[in-house]
Amino acid sequence: MPKLRDLLRRICGSKQERESVVSEKKESAVYRKKHGFVFREDEPLESIIARLENDITNGSWIDTLYGTIDLKMMPALVDQANKKYPEMKLQFAATPEDIPTLVKNTIDDGIQSSRIIVNLDDNQVHFAVIDHKTVNDQISLILFEPVAFKHMPPTMLAMRAKMALEASQLPNYHFSMVEMDIQRSASECAIFSSSLAKKLYRESYKLERLHKDNIEGILCKSDTLFVDPDQVDHYLPVNFYKHTQGINRLNKYIESNPRAKKEIINKKNEHIYERFNKNLVVIDGKNVSVSSHKKRIYEFKSLMR
Repeated sequence: MPKLRDLLRRICGSKQERESVVSEKKESAVYRKKHGFVFREDEPLESIIARLENDITNGSWIDTLYGTIDLKMMPALVDQANKKYPEMKLQFAATPEDIPTLVKNTIDDGIQSSRIIVNLDDNQVHFAVIDHKTVNDQISLILFEPVAFKHMPPTMLAMRAKMALEASQLPNYHFSMVEMDIQRSASECAIFSSSLAKKLYRESYKLERLHKDNIEGILCKSDTLFVDPDQVDHYLPVNFYKHTQGINRLNKYIESNPRAKKEIINKKNEHIYERFNKNLVVIDGKNVSVSSHKKRIYEFKSLMR
């Protein structure tokens, strides 16, 4: 079995060799000093929400890292999602090494469709989501990464998940790693993963071809390590891209799915570009969506209902 560091080098090297989905000229990041969102363990949720709202009002959200508070709240968010959607079967894996056990337990319980939000570990917070579907005793597992695999944390998470599954000897499973590249901010992976998990459940009937191609080895060829954004764009409905933070990435999706430009994506009867523009802010000369930060507040408020 290849060593983890060798797999990481292969992925990061291949990403550097091919042209990035996002033009470095158009969306290159200006260095900004980041600081963590500090909170007390016993701080009331109302207080945390008020401070999150204030961060958006005063613009400090762009320089704030929210991974630690998201990790603290994730088990409650998973429970809340399952209460709202009992058939969603969403689980939380604290590390990639927990994935095989969760999958095995799900299969043993006769559940044929489920989701797992997975974190990297306590020392380095990063989230992705896995969609599971069993078809004719074949287990399809697809990891959706909101960031690009050119970054080390998502690459580490994906490779550890891959190696954990290989070591588990789970029968008849097919695992693919999908790079969505819709996140530009530093610490919204938890919110993206939570949002994607719900869409994977609600839109599951639209993902049958995706899982079929995964099982048949069409989605991810044996000589590739991951499914790139251009490829996955042909499988996913437009509402999977509601929180996309970069306009160039959104444009790429619409180029592959021109009809999606006119589709209604929410209860407000908005199209994808209408919604993006509504959440648009300009940071260091770049157009960036604050949608995922607003989504965090919405999700935290849902815990109080």
